[in-house]
Amino acid sequence: MDVLKFLEAPTTAVYSQDYIVLDFETNSVEKGNPFNPDNSIVLSAWSTGNNVNHRFGSEYSIHDIVQQCEERILVAHNAKFELQWLARAGMDLTRAMVWDTMVAEYVFAGNTGITLGLGDVAARYGLPGKESFVERCIKGGVDPSDIPKSFLARRCRYDVYVTEQIFKKQYQRAVQEGKLGVILTRCLLTPVLADIESSGMIPDPAKVLPAYTEVRDQHDAISTELLKQYPDVNWNSPQQVATLLYDVLKFKEVTDVRGNVIKTPGGGRKADAPTIIALKCRTKAQKELQALILEEATLSTKLKFLTKLKLCCENEGVLHARFNQTITKTHRLSSSGTKYKIQFQNMAREYKSLFKARHDDWLVGEQDGAQLEFRVAAFLGQDAVAVADLRDDVDVHTFTASTITSAGQDTTRQEAKAHTFKPLYGGSSGTAAEKAYYEAFKQKYSGIADTQQRWIDEVLRNGKLRTCTGFEFFWPRTKMSRSGYVDNTSSICNYPVQSFATADIIPIAVVYLWHRMKAAKLQSFMVNTIHDSVIMEVHPDEVNVIKDLGVDSFTHSVYNYLKSVYNIIFNVPLGIGSKFGTHWSEGKEEKLNVEPS
Repeated sequence: MDVLKFLEAPTTAVYSQDYIVLDFETNSVEKGNPFNPDNSIVLSAWSTGNNVNHRFGSEYSIHDIVQQCEERILVAHNAKFELQWLARAGMDLTRAMVWDTMVAEYVFAGNTGITLGLGDVAARYGLPGKESFVERCIKGGVDPSDIPKSFLARRCRYDVYVTEQIFKKQYQRAVQEGKLGVILTRCLLTPVLADIESSGMIPDPAKVLPAYTEVRDQHDAISTELLKQYPDVNWNSPQQVATLLYDVLKFKEVTDVRGNVIKTPGGGRKADAPTIIALKCRTKAQKELQALILEEATLSTKLKFLTKLKLCCENEGVLHARFNQTITKTHRLSSSGTKYKIQFQNMAREYKSLFKARHDDWLVGEQDGAQLEFRVAAFLGQDAVAVADLRDDVDVHTFTASTITSAGQDTTRQEAKAHTFKPLYGGSSGTAAEKAYYEAFKQKYSGIADTQQRWIDEVLRNGKLRTCTGFEFFWPRTKMSRSGYVDNTSSICNYPVQSFATADIIPIAVVYLWHRMKAAKLQSFMVNTIHDSVIMEVHPDEVNVIKDLGVDSFTHSVYNYLKSVYNIIFNVPLGIGSKFGTHWSEGKEEKLNVEPS
């Protein structure tokens, strides 16, 4: 299917076309990892309409299946897995149009966190459960190639049959609930993620090793200082540390909101680093110990990360992770580390510069939706003041700093950044000066504040909130206390903004950019996407092309897609920030606002 042409005028009607339902059974090395050369496809099963077929053989024997997957809607449960094997078999992933039954069920579930295994989903639709013998064998570590062929074929054929039945029921449900557009958006991203995962990111040994050595030496120095000051304490013994804390230094144990002392699961006194950092200090000795423990814990966390990165440099030299499409409550992506257990989504800013491009003289490029969540909040609240500030490029962090300072708490613009958008997420706790700022934010951006209050009222009435895309969040037991506080206020204020920004708009932008880069046959390629951004390895001759494609993809294409698929007229200017350097997050950032046409 020509997906790039489809994206010129996207429509959910695409799902009424011919489809193929597909399931692979593979060798079990690393759970069937398609990037491991020791793995292969053992069995393929597929259906093009209530007629299940199967074939034993490797990925080199499925060329006819690949061709059908390029021409039809591909239906699969956890389709990213099948797509990566199809790519290994020669499929052009830019031709993949997907309905992932796991992703679709996740859309229906909203933020409720239901189980999404094929058997679990089948049971919810009144379909038979999985064949138990083969399931037990695979979970027990038996390689599928060693399972009797008749048993394996029965399992794989079942998976295709039940996936097809689920697809049909989900399609009807999506039409009835007005959620076809949300499913389309989520599933358009799946082939992109399947491709990005194959690339991985490259840690730079020239930066990683010195960083590791520095942190290791700092950690050793802190550990030595702890031993010097408290030579009789075994820091690996919780009992000895507890004795030092509570009997020698006379700390008071941490209590919960009701004043009850918080104990270990076994009833002992808590003596882990987070507990020590949370203890209230009254003496100089207490403060000195707490400061040492805080520094040791911080350095220990850094050292664990850098040790893993150092090992990666010394071995494969490429760091891989998996993207998860069905984990978070807001529906934005998360990720999981693979061999080195380093995930790609919440990496500390200080570590980004440790990554480089794999080719000499290439650059690492990053493009993001500048101030995207504020823009989304301005749109959802139709807040004229917020829109004017965006158009006039008003520095909102300066407003934050001046408001907090005027309320009696001196602060800098940089320090104030942590508070600027806290009201967008329902945040209200803090010092008196910080609370004064939160109130000033609500007064200044009354359109946003009033809209958030309407969301809260809707959830109180109905236990759920339907967003502008048709997606629904559920808070069925939300109540108001006697003091007027409403349960789940933070998530009710946060989820609609974060979800629309990073589970709809950014995936749309990334999908368009990926397809355009492929269509232009660029050498540059994507290696990661994080919340509101995409990271690429960029050939130096293609920087300007990437900039131009990024502008179209993050702005004009988003406007067009939102109108075509959701009937949303997004009347707030979108922005894009671009940065290119020898390492990730380095280089001068260029920002651009683009008005909706």
